[in-house]
Amino acid sequence: MSGFVVPIKEFSPLALASVRFAIEFGKRSKGRFFFLFVDDPTAIVPGDGGEGESSEHRDRIKERIETLIVQGKLNDGLQAEIHCRQGDFIQEVRQFVRDYHIDEIVLAVPEGQEQDREQMNRDVQPLLQLTHCRILTVRPKSKGT
Repeated sequence: MSGFVVPIKEFSPLALASVRFAIEFGKRSKGRFFFLFVDDPTAIVPGDGGEGESSEHRDRIKERIETLIVQGKLNDGLQAEIHCRQGDFIQEVRQFVRDYHIDEIVLAVPEGQEQDREQMNRDVQPLLQLTHCRILTVRPKSKGT
């Protein structure tokens, strides 16, 4: 049985897109899905200027992600687990891949902003080198579709 990890370092619409994709994919596959929440104290969270609204927004997305996973398990037989780790994002994902014999990593790729794509590349390249896993990148649906 294949193992898939969906690493999440910030609760954003992009993370929600990767979770939605993984759940839909999981409904059709016999794979096992691990949703890995990584609290990286060194990460800079976009839009975090101490505003309560952005914190509330992230909390709502986290709650929505958890609800989607539970619904997938209950309604669709999705084989899924949620794990939480704290530390450097790349190192935590790398260790998780080793610990759980993961075959594929699912990451959402931002549309648009160049700096977001650069950050994604800074995550993807080391993960490719350190884990030797396939990395499936998904894009959120555009608002027009």
